[in-house]
Amino acid sequence: MSVNDSQELLNLLGKEVEVSLVNQTTVTGRVYTVDPETRNFILMDETSTTFIPFSNINKYTLLSGHMNTVQLSELKQLDEKHFPSTISTISKENCEKMKVRLIEHLEKHRVPIELRGESEVVVAGVVSCRPPYDRNSCYSTNDIVLGRIQNILSTFEVS
Repeated sequence: MSVNDSQELLNLLGKEVEVSLVNQTTVTGRVYTVDPETRNFILMDETSTTFIPFSNINKYTLLSGHMNTVQLSELKQLDEKHFPSTISTISKENCEKMKVRLIEHLEKHRVPIELRGESEVVVAGVVSCRPPYDRNSCYSTNDIVLGRIQNILSTFEVS
């Protein structure tokens, strides 16, 4: 199968694939995510995650017997294993305190912020920061701005 159709790539989520690389090796795993713009893959198995840049991919093949997408609950279990969440261990009161501290820290660095909903802080108009309000809980499609905001937040200590 080719890596040119974005919708085809998104249909791979949760499926077991073998990816042939330009260096003549192969990587096997369950598709955790595919960026439809860059076509970069992240594969997961029971023990690890593997990032595969599009430029390293020759082709991918669905593995026989694994044509069906896994259940959402299985992906959530893998997700929690590889990317454990600290949100559930933080009280609502402490979460609110950390949000206030985050806002103060960003204002101190003259970074524009806006509040969206009850828990989302939008930074510089393009970076979304959610509980637990640390550098790892920020998301954006603009990698350059995200990196700069995460750099500012590296001096932000969560207590």
